Amino acid sequence: MKPQAFKPLQTERLDLKPLVASFDFANELFDMIDKNREYFKFMPWSDIKQPEQEFDYLRGSEKKWKNQTDANYGLYLRDNGKFVGVCGFMSINWSNETGEIGYWLNPKYARQGFMSEAVQAIVQEFFNMGFKRITLKADIENTPSCKTAEKCGFTREGIMKSYEFNKPLNRRQDMCLYAKINEK
Repeated sequence: MKPQAFKPLQTERLDLKPLVASFDFANELFDMIDKNREYFKFMPWSDIKQPEQEFDYLRGSEKKWKNQTDANYGLYLRDNGKFVGVCGFMSINWSNETGEIGYWLNPKYARQGFMSEAVQAIVQEFFNMGFKRITLKADIENTPSCKTAEKCGFTREGIMKSYEFNKPLNRRQDMCLYAKINEK
């Protein structure tokens, strides 16, 4: 499959747009993570120590979007434009028609169905582009993330034991591996 341009998406309640690097936005992201470290503990990247690291992440996201290697979508409420989280399609392999979904949400907006809405929109978009397999990994103890995967129709394929080291948890993570297959 030939690479195709990524585009912004919309759901009933969300606008999904590429992340844009700015120092103000990097500071906003850093503050949100810094104030909610316990909530983000399952994310190995959440040990960031300064806003500049967020800015580097945003710059990298812009570059990957342009190069069509990752599509990190910022999630914004349609009614007021408020940023609520990120849902990305990453580890894109155009020739194998595969990729991986990853996500995180501002805890103020958790358990309201926003992430399921975003995941379903991204999966549909990339299946429409011709992707055949999309995976999703979640810490075995991250019940909300596992429930989101299952709500969105992903099948749990197994547990990847001792998958990676997570600094915030100070342990290696056992990860649930989920997948969704495009039968078309």
